[in-house]
Amino acid sequence: MPRCTILAACLALSTLNFAGAQSVSVYQTTPDLLEALSQRQTLRFAAKDIEGLNAPLITVDDSKRFQEIDGFGASLTDSAAWLIAKKLNVEQADAAFQKLFGRRDGIAVSFLRQPIGSSDLAVTFYSYDDLCQQTDKACTTAAGASDPELAHYSLAHDQEYILPLLKKALAINPAIRVMLTPWSPPGWMKTSGSMLGSNPETKVASSLRPEFYPALAKYLVKTVEGYQAGGVPVFALSVENEPLYAPPTYSGMQMLAEEQAAFLSDALGPAMAVAGLKTKVMVYDHNWDRPDYPRAVLKNPKAGALAAGTAWHHYAGDPAVMTPFHDEFPEKDQWVTESSGGAWQKGNVLTQEAAELIAVTRNWAKSYVLWALATDQDFGPHVGGCDKCRGLITIDLSKPGNPVKLEPDYYVLGHASKFLVPGAVRIASDEPPNTQLKDVAFSNPDGTIVLYALNAGTGSQALRIGFQGKTVATIVPAGSVATFVWKSK
Repeated sequence: MPRCTILAACLALSTLNFAGAQSVSVYQTTPDLLEALSQRQTLRFAAKDIEGLNAPLITVDDSKRFQEIDGFGASLTDSAAWLIAKKLNVEQADAAFQKLFGRRDGIAVSFLRQPIGSSDLAVTFYSYDDLCQQTDKACTTAAGASDPELAHYSLAHDQEYILPLLKKALAINPAIRVMLTPWSPPGWMKTSGSMLGSNPETKVASSLRPEFYPALAKYLVKTVEGYQAGGVPVFALSVENEPLYAPPTYSGMQMLAEEQAAFLSDALGPAMAVAGLKTKVMVYDHNWDRPDYPRAVLKNPKAGALAAGTAWHHYAGDPAVMTPFHDEFPEKDQWVTESSGGAWQKGNVLTQEAAELIAVTRNWAKSYVLWALATDQDFGPHVGGCDKCRGLITIDLSKPGNPVKLEPDYYVLGHASKFLVPGAVRIASDEPPNTQLKDVAFSNPDGTIVLYALNAGTGSQALRIGFQGKTVATIVPAGSVATFVWKSK
């Protein structure tokens, strides 16, 4: 059918006023961001297709239900919190938080993955029990120094600006799920004495000393307890960030699968039980290309019983691995907890990241979490590691009057997080064959249906949406994301 005919048919079907027809709200973002979560003309379902229209059909079926969604978000890293707390004035910080966490004027970010101690996106190296001098290069403990009873433990670093900002975010959006993740224990717990993942010269990886398994378990429990006492409920804890990568320039640690299983079974699980913590524990927290790692931990009888499921990153492998993993461990959940955009991306970033959000949720992920909530105009501050990672927002310190820029990543998440609440459930939707249309659908607890759709092609695409025997038609511009929202009844 000629494109002009399809356009006319779509317009006719979308504007007819059917008595009692369900209305469909439409929000759209184009690659140039000239439209950015912009509300489009309201559509209405028709009882049947308009004659002659043969556009691809996406059928949404809310009788087929899959995983419950925990949220979409990023990390309020030390760098992000420092930028917001130290470099924005009160009015600018308030406006940025409304854009990030508000639902009416923002995208209602609903998942925050918080580093325990310093990551690469930090102003300095730090843990909560340092026996070393904190600098922006390293924090190495003198030989023989240790604190197994955690007499020097303190959350003072986070209490200065991270915890207050987390509480501010929760005041705006109380539904936020907060997850904690350690990059490195205090250096004295490790074979190297340093918070660095490996020795920069010898490249020898650091690891947790077995005699300090109980100390690290106590350290993690005290951190969860400290956050919760400070007014920040902790939804989940992962055992170690990227345990198969020991970075030589920032905090990290190698922890092999058998070590993680032993630590969880013999130290962390029992310590959490004694403390009465119900916080979920996620294993692995690394890339899709090594499913053998979480498989080994989950197959360990004691560790598997303590684990809520697996956290994945996107830097290697394919999200499709999560579906056979779900089939193998149907009682265990899966989350995508780190997926960074950055200066290395070429082409249509909006399309690339939206396609990944669709892919991970269609493959059983309960979350899609990018990396930094905010970075500056130089992708920092950072102490090592990623020097090109982009935040959801950029705080440009060279523009003090208007420093906050909303990045494409913000809109990719926003097309989901603004319209979905934790507890939404993925429902069935097909992706029309022989097209560049990709989509995923959800049902909110209140019965609202949300269809997240992407036209990954280079030309505008007419499409139809079918739901409960009714149809609506529209057109999505090239490379654009659209969210369609309607009531199920």
